[in-house]
Amino acid sequence: MRLRLNGQDLQLDVLPWTTLLDLLREQLDLVGSKKGCDHGQCGACTVLRDGKRINACLTLAVMCDGAELTTIEGLADGDQLHPMQQAFITHDAFQCGYCTPGQICSAVGLANEGRAHDPAQIQELMSGNLCRCGAYSNIRDAIADVVGGAR
Repeated sequence: MRLRLNGQDLQLDVLPWTTLLDLLREQLDLVGSKKGCDHGQCGACTVLRDGKRINACLTLAVMCDGAELTTIEGLADGDQLHPMQQAFITHDAFQCGYCTPGQICSAVGLANEGRAHDPAQIQELMSGNLCRCGAYSNIRDAIADVVGGAR
């Protein structure tokens, strides 16, 4: 299969039952995306396919043939953080950090969708990403900063 991953074109041999999450973590050593529940319920594995957020644990890798994928490792531009990454730092939108890569990728996808215009919408549209530490208000504020100040 062929895909573009974090700006790099790749051709890979992948077994048909391999999930995208397992491909990223076990074969490509991109361990930012986490295996939290492995059932699509926590969002820790969220990555972007063609700019839209997906759960990598529920996606077979072969379903991404020809796609452009972005993981947390591909958001920054060299030493320049993505605006969402910087907003998470500015708003202290993480504690233990386990969910943070999935939260940030989901938030970038949310911003790409252009549907979040107020705090309630942000909260609802991020409801697929769980944070055991409870940093939800800070996460919401970070996203609001990037999508246009919706607080």
